[in-house]
Amino acid sequence: MTPPEWITWMTVGLAESVAIVTLNLCTIIVFTRNRNLRKRSTYLVINLAVIDMLVGGVAVFFLFYWLGVICNVWRGHLNGHLKDYIETRLPAVFPGMSLINITIIALERAYATFRPFKHRVLKKRVYGLLIVFIWVSTALSTSINFKYPEGVVDLYLKIAFNSFVLLIICVSYSSIVIKVRCGAQPRHHGAASRERKLTVTLLIVTVASLLLYLPAGTFAFLLYSGKFKMPFPVGDHLYFALYVLLYANSLVNPILYAIRMLEYRSTLAALFCKRTVRNRERRVADLPLNDL
Repeated sequence: MTPPEWITWMTVGLAESVAIVTLNLCTIIVFTRNRNLRKRSTYLVINLAVIDMLVGGVAVFFLFYWLGVICNVWRGHLNGHLKDYIETRLPAVFPGMSLINITIIALERAYATFRPFKHRVLKKRVYGLLIVFIWVSTALSTSINFKYPEGVVDLYLKIAFNSFVLLIICVSYSSIVIKVRCGAQPRHHGAASRERKLTVTLLIVTVASLLLYLPAGTFAFLLYSGKFKMPFPVGDHLYFALYVLLYANSLVNPILYAIRMLEYRSTLAALFCKRTVRNRERRVADLPLNDL
């Protein structure tokens, strides 16, 4: 591609990265400040927002810094195995971690639907252990991928794992839909209705994330298995367009929370209104007495 085309993709990547980091940081602040949102059922949602924020940070590096190295805007100081790892594997680490988190959320929502009373007495440490599992498993797989070169066997293992994860998500939410549609509704509608609304919201978030994740995953499989070839520079444009789409699954979650959750919107609006009032008060305080 020509330098203007590289710079265009760098600009798009940087804008998307800043939006991902900003929106997910706002999500973390909102969920931790609002007591009605800061409960056991949303611990995994907060962890997902942390992961998505890191996705935006990696996107800054990959879609901005590394593209600058490729098109000779500036020099890169990495070489060898580390360079290969950053170019081919690092961009997929946190999106893969996000997929694991979404899978755990699907299982937790299924448990909340089929065992509501047992779900209500779950200890906080259970959610803590699940979050630790997500981070430890990702750290182990990342270290293994960094140490050993990627081969055909490794590629098919990833495909098998992703297929298994997608199967868990589909079975979990399909069973939830069947249970809600066909099962008897509980008499106490307060807590149960809130859990159902949260489940529907997370189902929408999951579907949106998978729709944005699957094109890049399918393209990577076809590309690295040697079953698909694209002429340059069409292949380059498609490659980066799919990566921008992949990173967008970390951008869509806060938008869906704002659409679906009233308390999220109100807390977010109050957060920005307070900052606006504070900034206005500071500007007034800084004015000379003659201007007041």
